[in-house]
Amino acid sequence: MALAIVAALAAPALAGAPTEALSASIDTIIALLADPAYKNPDTRPAMRAKLITAIDAVFDMKELSRRALGAQWNRFSPEQQQRFVTAFGQLLQNTYLDKIESYTDEKVQYLKEQDLGTGKAEVDTRVVGKGKEIPISYRLSDHSGWKVYDVVIEGVSLVQNYRTQFGQILVNETPDALIAKIAAKKS
Repeated sequence: MALAIVAALAAPALAGAPTEALSASIDTIIALLADPAYKNPDTRPAMRAKLITAIDAVFDMKELSRRALGAQWNRFSPEQQQRFVTAFGQLLQNTYLDKIESYTDEKVQYLKEQDLGTGKAEVDTRVVGKGKEIPISYRLSDHSGWKVYDVVIEGVSLVQNYRTQFGQILVNETPDALIAKIAAKKS
């Protein structure tokens, strides 16, 4: 996911609404990371809170969570679903925030934007830097604005990866047990 955020760091070559929405959100994130106040220990906590808000603005955590659970989502009560969204969002934040903050000068190429139908699109990018090229695709949906619901890095879907893990846990555990396990993880 850290690379997913970094992947949108260059001005997009595409003019479609999904790419424009992704780029606008990422521009905000990059501006925060580049702000000298982010390096200052006194102002860093406030800047980090702004970064988290900006990241939350581009990702649809409810949809990402629903897809990460797949058919298991329906086993969860509405209250459990909300707790899962919160816990999973915190897990992703804890796992990837430090990686996002380590952004240096990687360049991004926007390769193409595909209409996936019914308010869905995919934006393919490639991150180029430090002798490596990493393909990253963002899957977005339009629910009162384009938001990311999955990230595919080098052919591996974030959603599918977590769906497999969560499915294995839910074979023997309850939704509450899964939520507790996710909430207990620090990274």
